[in-house]
Amino acid sequence: MAVKTFNYTNDAYIEAIDTRSELGAMVGNAGNGFFGTIAQVGTTNSYTVKAGTVVFAGGLCIRVLSDETFDLTSLKYIVVETIYQPITDGYTCLLKAVNVLDATTMGTVKKHVPIYQKGVGLMNEGKGLTDVLKKARRADCFWSGGMYMDEGHRLTFPNLETNDYQMLYLVFSHYTVGTGADNWGWLVYPIPVEFIISHPGEGHSVTISVEDTTKVMYKYIYVGINAVSGSSNNVRILDGVNFRSKCLREIWGVG
Repeated sequence: MAVKTFNYTNDAYIEAIDTRSELGAMVGNAGNGFFGTIAQVGTTNSYTVKAGTVVFAGGLCIRVLSDETFDLTSLKYIVVETIYQPITDGYTCLLKAVNVLDATTMGTVKKHVPIYQKGVGLMNEGKGLTDVLKKARRADCFWSGGMYMDEGHRLTFPNLETNDYQMLYLVFSHYTVGTGADNWGWLVYPIPVEFIISHPGEGHSVTISVEDTTKVMYKYIYVGINAVSGSSNNVRILDGVNFRSKCLREIWGVG
């Protein structure tokens, strides 16, 4: 069977002109991804994994060098089957048709990673890389509205650490007292999640310029890994500046 295996978890062998090393690094040890074509042979129960297909299985990259055809008349899956040799710390992979998926771990990789299921279609299609790219563009608005963030005001959101966000953004705008929040005078305050993890629940002085003056005001916000809370400092008048003229408008998790 014409299959070449690259190992990205240890000493990777990469062809000089091959960019699969970059893809492998993005997918990582845990990700599985299928990049290629599996075509049905006419109207039969046979399916061909086309040459040029690349499959990521954990930390391994499997490159299909020639067409491989499998009869699924009495079988259910086409899988990448991995064999591990502890003595040499070497991996060997082959394509195989099976009825039952074997979840046994071979080294650091599952023995069977499915790439096709009869009656369903492709499995793990570009999953690892797609997830990475999707996460890189992820920007979720957890809350929107208008709040002074007075003492006792508290807003919660998904746990930033367990959901693997990289940044928290607090968005403020101008507020016309007696009328409501305005869509101008915006300020975006970014906080790295790693900083929040190191300083959970601690207070942040968010400095905000006062329009048409040289003055500044601030909002004092306590920031935790899944909530922000306000302070009585946020609703006072100081040096002629009404701190109610600014309010929290949105909370975002990014990355």
